[in-house]
Amino acid sequence: MIQRIQTVFLLLAIVLLGLFLWLPLVQFEDLSGHRDILGWQVSHLYNGYIYFINAILTGTALGLTLLNIFLFKNRSLQMLICWFAMLFIVAAEGYVFYEYHSWPCGYNVFLHKIVDCDVYLRKWNLLALAAIAFEILALVYIRKDEALIDSMDRLR
Repeated sequence: MIQRIQTVFLLLAIVLLGLFLWLPLVQFEDLSGHRDILGWQVSHLYNGYIYFINAILTGTALGLTLLNIFLFKNRSLQMLICWFAMLFIVAAEGYVFYEYHSWPCGYNVFLHKIVDCDVYLRKWNLLALAAIAFEILALVYIRKDEALIDSMDRLR
């Protein structure tokens, strides 16, 4: 399991997704100063309930990637799960951009109201893109393993 290079790429994607959840992704600046919003705190308030959509999407991608490491005997399922993990990562990153970048005023989670402020996306948003790159590299090497196994089956 660990001797394959795609396992290393999947582990790196897991580390980057964990950092994506725990590092500040959004910064609000207003007259009182600035506040950072961590990745797991990126949320949406609806009917008095706070939905942590970014944490759900990123956590699902993280769980799928972790599951993907242990499915090394079923390469076709491994490739499919890799695609779904990338889909969830893209959805999480898209949600962060949609939730905070498209509005000139942001919802302040700490004050529970919409405030007049400047919203800045932090450099840690690039961690999701790096995780996608590692998922793609893992997918390429899984396909190479599948092609190698198929070529050995033809020789028999």
